[in-house]
Amino acid sequence: MKAVNLWKTLFCAALAVTAFSACSDDDKDDDGGMPSITVNGEASVTVAVKLDGGTTDAIEVVSSGNWALELTGTETGWCHPSKETGGKGKTSLTFTVDKWEGATSTDERSVTATLTTNGSFEGITIPKKATIVVKQNGDGSTAVVTNVKEIRTLLKAMNPGQTKVNVTDEIAAMTITGVVVSEFDGHNFGNDFNIAVQDSKVAEDSGLTLNGNKFQDLKLSAGTIVTIPLTGAQVNTYGGVIQLAINNDVAIETSTGTAPEPVVVSPDQFLSYESMLVKIENCIPATGTPGTAWNNSTNKGNANFTTTSGQAFVVRTGNSAAFKSELIPDKSGFLIGIAGQFNGDKQVSPRTKADLNGLDQPIPEPEYQEVTINNLGVGNYVVKNATIVGVHQKGVMFGQEVSGTMYYVLGFNNAWETQTANPYIADVDKLAEVKGASALRYGIYQFSNFDVTVGSASTLQLPAPADFDAAAIDAYISDPVYKYVKVVGVLDIDTSNPSYKTYTITIAGVTGKTVAFAYGLDSYYNGLASGDVVEATGFALGYDTSNSKLNIMLRDIKKNTSVPAVTITTEPETFAATDPQQQTLAYTFANTTAAEISFAIEGTNADKFTVVSKTDANVVVKANGNNESDAAYTANLVAKVAGATLASVELKQAKKIATGGDVVELTLADIKAANITGSAYLDKTFNAADGSVWSGFVLGNAERLQLGWNTDPTKAAAKSNLLSPVLPKAAVTVTITPEAGTAAGRVFVLLPKDFEYAGQSVDEIKALAYAVSSATVKGSVEPILFEAGNAGTQFQIRVVGGAGYFTNVKIEY
Repeated sequence: MKAVNLWKTLFCAALAVTAFSACSDDDKDDDGGMPSITVNGEASVTVAVKLDGGTTDAIEVVSSGNWALELTGTETGWCHPSKETGGKGKTSLTFTVDKWEGATSTDERSVTATLTTNGSFEGITIPKKATIVVKQNGDGSTAVVTNVKEIRTLLKAMNPGQTKVNVTDEIAAMTITGVVVSEFDGHNFGNDFNIAVQDSKVAEDSGLTLNGNKFQDLKLSAGTIVTIPLTGAQVNTYGGVIQLAINNDVAIETSTGTAPEPVVVSPDQFLSYESMLVKIENCIPATGTPGTAWNNSTNKGNANFTTTSGQAFVVRTGNSAAFKSELIPDKSGFLIGIAGQFNGDKQVSPRTKADLNGLDQPIPEPEYQEVTINNLGVGNYVVKNATIVGVHQKGVMFGQEVSGTMYYVLGFNNAWETQTANPYIADVDKLAEVKGASALRYGIYQFSNFDVTVGSASTLQLPAPADFDAAAIDAYISDPVYKYVKVVGVLDIDTSNPSYKTYTITIAGVTGKTVAFAYGLDSYYNGLASGDVVEATGFALGYDTSNSKLNIMLRDIKKNTSVPAVTITTEPETFAATDPQQQTLAYTFANTTAAEISFAIEGTNADKFTVVSKTDANVVVKANGNNESDAAYTANLVAKVAGATLASVELKQAKKIATGGDVVELTLADIKAANITGSAYLDKTFNAADGSVWSGFVLGNAERLQLGWNTDPTKAAAKSNLLSPVLPKAAVTVTITPEAGTAAGRVFVLLPKDFEYAGQSVDEIKALAYAVSSATVKGSVEPILFEAGNAGTQFQIRVVGGAGYFTNVKIEY
C-alpha cells in the first residue's frame, strides 16, 4: 500500500465528509479520488416548461465518473428525463414534460432530479450529488412563486394592534412562501427571532416581518426561500410594524435562492416598503452623530440621519448587533437595510456591517433654500430675520411676522440633556438666523438638525396670547399648530425622580388630558411650589400621538392671586357593590374661601351618590345603597365657585357581585409544570355561577408566565384572548398554595382598587399584602386565599419558591 501523509489523510477525509471540494492525489485514477458533478456548471439548476408541456433546454452534466438520476416529488410521472444514467465527462440532458390537463395559470408543480456519482479515497466510497428542479407553470418561469404581498394584504385588512390575535381562518389555511432578505449573522433584526421576507418580484407592500423561536436555530441568510404553513399563526404590530408570529409546531421548509437587490427608496417611502430590503442614497449623519457608536448609552441604538434633500430618518442598531460598537463615519453615501418604523418614526435596520460600507464619500455642503417660516416644508432651509421667542431644555422657538401674521417653528435637539440650561436661554428676544433640516413631527414642521446665528435685540412684538381654557384645549386637537397661549391653573412639580423634575398644570374643566410644560427649565420656576395658582404664557407644541398630553414651551410664569382654584387631592376608591362605606376626600383651594366652594354630584348616575358633608379641608361622599345591577354606577363629584366648575373627579360603584362557582386551586407545581416557552393549558376547569365552564391556560417562558381563563372550547382561540380575555360573570376564588417540601417561599401581591378580600376595606387589603410580602412561609402551610369579587378586576401574584425559583403570574377576570 502506498504510504499517505497523516495530515493529508485527515485533511482530505474532512473534505470527503463535506464533499465541498476535491483533494488531488498522484495515484488517483478514473474510478478513484474525490468525485465531482455539476449541472450547467453549478451544484443546482432550475428549468421550467409551460402548462402545455414540452421539452426543457438542454442541461450540460459534467461528472468525474458514472452517474445515476432519481426523480423525487409528490408526483413524478409527468416528467421524463432523456437519460437516467450517464458516464464520465460531459453529457447533455433534457426533460420532456406532459401537458397539465385542467391546470390554471396560477398552478405550479415541480420535481427534483438528483444526479449522484461516486468516488473513493483509501477505499472509502464518497458520493457527490447535483440537483435539477423541473417546474411546470403558467409562464414557464423558473422564478420562485412567492405570496408575501397577498398575505400582507389580508393581514392589513385585519387592522392588527399591539396585542397578538389569531389570524383569520382564511390566512390560517394558507402557506407563506417568501425570500429572506434579513441576515442572521448580523444579529440586528428582532433579537434573532425575527426574519424579513419579501416577494421575489419587488413591489410596494410585498414584505413582512416573521417572528418565531425556530428562526434563532435556523440562522437564515439573505436569499433563502422559506415556505411556512400559517396554521396557528398570530398577528400584531410592534411600533406600527406588522409582525406575523409563526406557530412553533409547524414545519419550516427552506431552499437556496437569490436575494432581490435592494430597492432604492427615500425615507418617506419606508412605510410602503416596510420589512423589505431597501437602499437609501445621499445619506448624511446628523450633527453630533459621527464618531459615536451605532449603539451607545446616548442614542440607544437610534442614530439620526438625513438625506441631502432633508428627509430625516433613524438608523436602528440593536443591543445584539455584531457591529454595534463600530463608530459612525463622518461620511455620506448610501445605506442598505430593512425598512420599518417605530410609532411613525422612519427607521432602517442594517443587516451587517457591509450594509454600511456605502458611507464612504465626503459630506457635501447642503444646499439651503431661503424661505420665511410660513413656507417651510421637508428639506434644507435657512430662515433669516427670525426671533428667538422661547426655549426649553431641548428646543428653541423661532417667531417671524409675515404680512401681518405671526408664524412659529421649533428647533429640537435631543442631545441637550441638562434641565438647568439651554444654549440660547440668554438669547430670547434676539434676532437669529436658523439653518437646518426641516421635517414634519406630529403634523407640525420642526428643525431637528439646525444651526443658529444670534444677532442683535429684536423689535418683534408678540401678539396677545390666546386664552387656553378647557374649550380651547379641546378644539386644539383638530388644529395642532404652534400657537402662543396663556393658561391659568394649579401648578404641580413632580420631584419623584431625583434627577428630573416634571412640571404640569391643572386647568379647570380639562379632563382626560395632561397639560405639561415640556422639558421645563428649573430656573423658570424659582419661587413657585406645587399647589400655587399660576398664570403662564408659552407656545403650544401640539399633542402626543394619543391626544392625551398637550405640551407647552414656557415663556413666562407667575403666581395668580385673583383666579379661584380648587383641587381634589384624594383619588376616590371604587365603592363596593354591597354595603358601601362612605369616603372622605381631601381638597385644597386658593384665591377663594371654603365657604364659597360648593360640591355637587353630576353625571349619568348622579342619583346613586350623595355629598354627605363638607369641611374646610375635606368632603364626605357616599354611595346610596347596594348596586344590584350588572353594570357599575358612575358620576362626577364637582367643586364649584360662583357656579363655575373648578375641579372634578369620577365616583364609581362596582357592579353586583356574582356568587357561587367552584374554587380553583393552583399550586406552585401547577405553575412550574406550565413554565415553558410558548403556551400550555392547565388541567384546571371550574364552573361559574352562571353555569359556564372555564378552562385555564398559560403563556410564558422560563421567567414570566401569564395566566387567563376562557370559555372558548378551542384552546387556540383561548390562547388568543390571553391579553384581553372574556370576563366571567361570576365570583372566582383562586388559591395559590406553596409547594410542599420547598425550603422557603414568599408571595408578593399587588392589588387594584376594585379588589375585595373577604369583605375587608382596600386599606386593610393593602396592609395584608404588605404583611404577606415580608413574610416567609415554610413547606406545606395553609393556603393564602384571594377572592376577586368583581368581573373585570385583575391582580398580580409573584411567587418565589425553593431553590431560587421565580415567576410572575398575571390573573385576569
